[in-house]
Amino acid sequence: MRDLNDLVDIGYYIPPMKDKGRHHVISQGQSPTFYRPEDLRDKGEGKTAWVDAFEKLVVALFWATGKPLPYAFRTPDGLIRSLDAGCLKMLLNRNPPDLILTCDHFGFIDTVQPSKRLQDLYDPIRANLMNRVYDAKPTD
Repeated sequence: MRDLNDLVDIGYYIPPMKDKGRHHVISQGQSPTFYRPEDLRDKGEGKTAWVDAFEKLVVALFWATGKPLPYAFRTPDGLIRSLDAGCLKMLLNRNPPDLILTCDHFGFIDTVQPSKRLQDLYDPIRANLMNRVYDAKPTD
């Protein structure tokens, strides 16, 4: 998927970052850059607070929607959001990778699914994570 006209509405707003900073692990730019897996540059496996926030949100959105999360999508208010490319790469660098990607016929990332390991890791706080998604407002 590389055409903004093809973006789907995931049916949920994105919860705010806990530090309330301007930056978010779910990018807010209205013209996202689309990537092939080999275009992602970060080299580490990333176990930082930023990556931790990203993986929790990806797992929560996966559970809330019941399907793989589009790389880029619209929230119910029509805003375009996309997954942080650096965080994607950090989770893909793990052995084994903590994300399962589906790519379009041009090789661009279409959807992302958290690994079973990530889902199992966050299952004890599943209700909390999902409530953050369910309770998110358009102003978040």
